[in-house]
Amino acid sequence: MIYKSHLPDIPIPDIDIYSFLIQDNEHNTKPGAENTVVTIDGPTGRTLTHGQVKDISSRLAAGWIDHLGMKKGDTVAVFAPNQYDHVILYFSLMATGCTITPGNPGYTEDEFQHQLSNSGAQTLITVPELLPVLLKVCDKIGLSRERIFLFGDKQVNGCKPFYSLLPNDPQRRVVAPLQGINPSEDVPFICYSSGTTGVAKGVCITHRNFVGQVLVNLNFDPDNNSRDDDRLVAFLPFYHIYGLTGMVMNSFYRVIPVVVMQRFDLELFCQLVERYKITFANIVPPIAVLLAKSPIVKKYNMSSLVRLGSGAAPLGDEHINALVRAVPSTVRQGYGMTETTSGIILQRAGQSASGSIGVLVSNNEAKIVDENDNELGHDLPGELLVRGVSIMKGYLNNEEANAKTFTKDGWMRTGDVAVFSSKTKEFYIVDRIKELIKYKGLQVAPAELEAILLGNEKVADCAVVGVYNSKEATEYPRAYVVLQPGNKDTPNLAKELSDYVAAKVANHKKLRGGIRFVQAIPKSPSGKILRKDIRLWIKNEEQQAQQKAARL
Repeated sequence: MIYKSHLPDIPIPDIDIYSFLIQDNEHNTKPGAENTVVTIDGPTGRTLTHGQVKDISSRLAAGWIDHLGMKKGDTVAVFAPNQYDHVILYFSLMATGCTITPGNPGYTEDEFQHQLSNSGAQTLITVPELLPVLLKVCDKIGLSRERIFLFGDKQVNGCKPFYSLLPNDPQRRVVAPLQGINPSEDVPFICYSSGTTGVAKGVCITHRNFVGQVLVNLNFDPDNNSRDDDRLVAFLPFYHIYGLTGMVMNSFYRVIPVVVMQRFDLELFCQLVERYKITFANIVPPIAVLLAKSPIVKKYNMSSLVRLGSGAAPLGDEHINALVRAVPSTVRQGYGMTETTSGIILQRAGQSASGSIGVLVSNNEAKIVDENDNELGHDLPGELLVRGVSIMKGYLNNEEANAKTFTKDGWMRTGDVAVFSSKTKEFYIVDRIKELIKYKGLQVAPAELEAILLGNEKVADCAVVGVYNSKEATEYPRAYVVLQPGNKDTPNLAKELSDYVAAKVANHKKLRGGIRFVQAIPKSPSGKILRKDIRLWIKNEEQQAQQKAARL
């Protein structure tokens, strides 16, 4: 069975994403839109208006072309925490027709080198704080100082600010629409996947993907998508697809002010909500847990925050209820990934069933299949496959991954186990295929056990993984738990939590692998649990046990 949106498909214009965002639309032609502030540096209050972003980015684009010969086919890497003028940098580069590959500023030296080398980047933009490690990497790969530029206004170690490229002639600028762009084939962004199951892969996203993503999300629920007094706070990273589409592109298109945070800090987040009367925030489940449980939240007036969007992982009922008690808001979840240009299945505000991820946006299709790719009907769990305007072009220079990811008729495998409910007519995510634990042939979903543990008042965070037991030749579920302050990690508490879970699950889902108390759960910037890191903990623990046994 092939599932479609309840909404009819809409026309997607054949245009590059830069021209689409800056040309006239129903939002940016409203009176005063030109002078509306669209980006605010949260801590300092520095601002840029809609008109300033258009003006500076178009002139800076000419600077990139004049000084570096920037053109279609060139690749530029950007490694930086969120900046209030990120939008100017991105737009100026898009206007040259080049490809941008944004990346995590928290990378290790090897990770920086992998993305720079894999993407073939010839130019780099970063912040001064990252120069010590990035200059070492650039020396290794032969990227000269003349092609390294900085946010800010200071030259550091021979690297100039990118604003130094602004033409002296204020009339020198790039004018939209861009010429020579094939929206369905050309790639403005290569975003690297989180690499939770291996080496990070370059996800090639086309102009048409981005244009379509903006329009289908706007079309999905226009009455609940924005208000005239909307202000968005943005801490999700702008190098990640969630931040890039939602907080850079969508917000600019709709002329919504965005208050920018370099990274998440709970106290600062609450301060900014109060100071700027924030109405909307995109969050991930770990942030939802913090907002629900931290006493810091109670110190501030959060009443303006009326809508929260949550993605990256499922948010259970108990967490939503706790969140809404702490921050009275409408919480809407959705489903998407880098490969789908962010969200393509979304909850309908005030209508969606608890626990669902919602329904499809327009211009996209989905189906659920078994292990042999046979299509399944309602209420049967299987892998979710998707197809449509939001689906990536493919992985960069990785035919093996593309062959595994795409079917011959163009469906993309998500690697997620889903169910379509005949009762609610909505999708539900069970878990990731590779994360399912097999206990004596029975499947155990880590997300289910994690949701139960997080419902315990003594648990601040947790992750569940499978641990192989050679005696029984099967996997045991094991929980790694971060405790709330004031609780001691004792054997008695471990047993209490294990019993707590056992009372709520079937026999095969019990935490037979035990409970380990840790200081933090490793997660990607988008909030996904890095289970590969936890498996390294397990491997090291097993090696130490073997070494100890050998000495006895």
